[in-house]
Amino acid sequence: MAWAGPAGWVAAALTLAVYTVATVVGPASIVGVAVVVAALAASVPIFARIGRRRADLELAGLLRLSLSVKLLATLPRFELRQDAADYHRAGVKLADSFRSFDFVVDTGQEIPGTGTVRYATGLVGVGTFDNEFATFVVFSLAGFVGTMWFLRAFMIALPSVDPRRYALLLLFWPSLLYWPSSTGKDALMLLGLAAVAVGVAEILQSRVHGVVWALPGLTLCALVRPHVALIAVTAAVCAIVVRGRTHGDRTGGTILRLLVIGALVVGGALASDAVEGLFDIDGLNPSGLSAALDLANSRSTQGGSSFVAARIDTVVDYPWGFSTVLFRPFPHEAATPAMLLTSIEALALAGLTLAAVPRFVASVSRLRREAYTVYAATFVGVFVYLFSAIGNFGILARQRTMMLPLLLVVIALPTARERVRDRRVHRSDVIDVTSGDGGSAPASGAASMSRSATRSGVSS
Repeated sequence: MAWAGPAGWVAAALTLAVYTVATVVGPASIVGVAVVVAALAASVPIFARIGRRRADLELAGLLRLSLSVKLLATLPRFELRQDAADYHRAGVKLADSFRSFDFVVDTGQEIPGTGTVRYATGLVGVGTFDNEFATFVVFSLAGFVGTMWFLRAFMIALPSVDPRRYALLLLFWPSLLYWPSSTGKDALMLLGLAAVAVGVAEILQSRVHGVVWALPGLTLCALVRPHVALIAVTAAVCAIVVRGRTHGDRTGGTILRLLVIGALVVGGALASDAVEGLFDIDGLNPSGLSAALDLANSRSTQGGSSFVAARIDTVVDYPWGFSTVLFRPFPHEAATPAMLLTSIEALALAGLTLAAVPRFVASVSRLRREAYTVYAATFVGVFVYLFSAIGNFGILARQRTMMLPLLLVVIALPTARERVRDRRVHRSDVIDVTSGDGGSAPASGAASMSRSATRSGVSS
């Protein structure tokens, strides 16, 4: 991964040059460029600190390269803004009230939902002086922070798994670079779900400060899309239950998990109330859930990208619903160049997912120790069920970015052969250290100590 370091610096320089030119011939503004410069400058010590935790991965270079590509993707995303322009107009009005320290305002839309995004846009607008492009960049940066947090969650929850594959997929997946680079719900949801992921990862390691991550993340998700917050609660409870109490756990760890489950149940009840209000249904019973899915289907099945939704009503419907939510449109269904690009990406995702099936099977025996995999798989499964009611390829392509970081967790799992190889390497290091034979023992001991220090750095 040595290429990542210089590549990151070159990409950062290119990004600054492109944004400078874009202030003259493109959509960028001076305030927006100032935000970009500040972000790149602030990232230097942050990425350096992260990189020191895993010096063998060149994380600092990877993150710098990903941030640069993300900022470059923000420019075409701004040119194609639609809902973002509406959020900005509403946010400008709210920012005037915020500057007068009046924070109890009427957003003109429901909260939770669109009103939350308008409120957040107004808050950001105070700092960007109501500059639309600068506000756009801030939301894009929020999406990038979410991506970083998902990587952090992976490294905390799966310390024995090499994060290289996951880092490359997560940091450079096209949809994650493009769709959340906009003023809107996608960036906020990616940030909120990433905070939940870090919290769940910490809780699964019996660390109480995981709650400090999970609760704010769930709150943000519930204020934007409460039904997705409910998915996260369901997945978190499943993971904590599967994790259970393993050998070496202290009583405090068990008490923490019980308290967290109780808090998640309460949070889930509140999210359920929000979902009922959002979809105007009476309870999340089978009939109420069916009515909510019918409403989602009627709202989405319109426009040039509409299609007949692969609604999941029974277990038999699940394979087609899974294929539709994750991997469509297929190339022959693409009616525009943008849809064709989406279909190519979806085809690549389908290939990676099929190749990951043996990886997931190999991890089944380790589910209690690697319960974060349960969280990821459960989230994907429930997400597919609920979003199978969507009948628009454009909406699906944008909204599945909320689920992609967790699907990539399953894709990035090691194969059974890789697990055996890692165990053999670890055992040979232990034997070399304890034997003390010849002149090779100190070197092996140093290697083993280096690996131990690395793992400790990741966990911390």
